[in-house]
Amino acid sequence: MMRIEFSNIGKQLSTRVAGAAMRRQIIQGIEKNEKVVFDFSGVEIVSNSFADECFAKLMIHFDLPVVKEHTTFQNASPFIKTVIANSFKERL
Repeated sequence: MMRIEFSNIGKQLSTRVAGAAMRRQIIQGIEKNEKVVFDFSGVEIVSNSFADECFAKLMIHFDLPVVKEHTTFQNASPFIKTVIANSFKERL
């Protein structure tokens, strides 16, 4: 299992650069057939840009069922969940 604690990046996740760096780690975990846990403890805000770059662009590499099978979200506020869900909807 791979655990990503987003608070290590900061309380506000906003840049595409940071999102792309995290996406590369996530891709490696999925390719190793690991369960990737996204822990948002201590994170207040996720921007649309970060969510698109980090999560939605996973759809370039994997189809949605693979992403769902290998990832899980923990401690994400309703706001963060909405931003991430909207980023997936826009990519699909």
